[in-house]
Amino acid sequence: MSQVYFSLAAGRSGSSWLAEFLSANLGINAIHEPLGIEDFGTRMPDIRLMRSFNTYGSNAEIRAFWQSKLDALPLQTPYGETNHTLGKCGLIEALVDHPRNADTTVIVLRRDLARQCASYVNRHDFTNITLLWQWYLAPQYPNSMVSAVPFLPMGPVGHAIWYTLEMECRQTYYERVFGDRIRFVRAQLEEITRPQGAAALLSALGQDTAPVLPPKKNANAVATSDELVDQIDIAIRRHKFDPEALVDKYIAVNGSLDMADRQAAA
Repeated sequence: MSQVYFSLAAGRSGSSWLAEFLSANLGINAIHEPLGIEDFGTRMPDIRLMRSFNTYGSNAEIRAFWQSKLDALPLQTPYGETNHTLGKCGLIEALVDHPRNADTTVIVLRRDLARQCASYVNRHDFTNITLLWQWYLAPQYPNSMVSAVPFLPMGPVGHAIWYTLEMECRQTYYERVFGDRIRFVRAQLEEITRPQGAAALLSALGQDTAPVLPPKKNANAVATSDELVDQIDIAIRRHKFDPEALVDKYIAVNGSLDMADRQAAA
């Protein structure tokens, strides 16, 4: 059984619930996000780190953050963190070359794309640029896999759709590029919140016991309408979203998400 658990997630896809699930079923003290004042920039990426990775790639500042964070992981006590910002600022790139990679599992957490996106819209998450810088991704970043151009005229809704598709592509990219060196386990929120799917996830994590299912976490205060979900689903299908093809194109043109190839060429 692994000793360290991280998630690769987009947010609003069950990452808080997953922390409680890991704690209840694996007997570990898994956390969602370290949010103490002293945590930002040390255990928790701050705005500068998030923006730096998505603009410059794995520069010296990014590498120093990850070296410190991964080195600080407890050696004997299992550790779990389902913080969805980590996968957007170099977790996977840092983990692959770190000694803790050997006993780490990364849970690739997904949710129905239209419902995930509708949750962002319902919460007005994409109406303030500082929210995008700290928690999500900004369509203005120079390093992305999905063109934001078709979505920008739609305002915050379009920004949310772009982000949802961009994160699906990034999950696909990381599994493909690093799947032979990092242990990824896939989890679909709609499945793992039910007994059969939860049991399958536990089995994939090396534990064959009856699952304990925590209650919902961080549910929207106002229910998301089915009409909004349907509208977003139509928009996604209209653009013929194909993450595999987009990742193929991105790798062929850009090489790597951390810009290592471009930095080496420069």
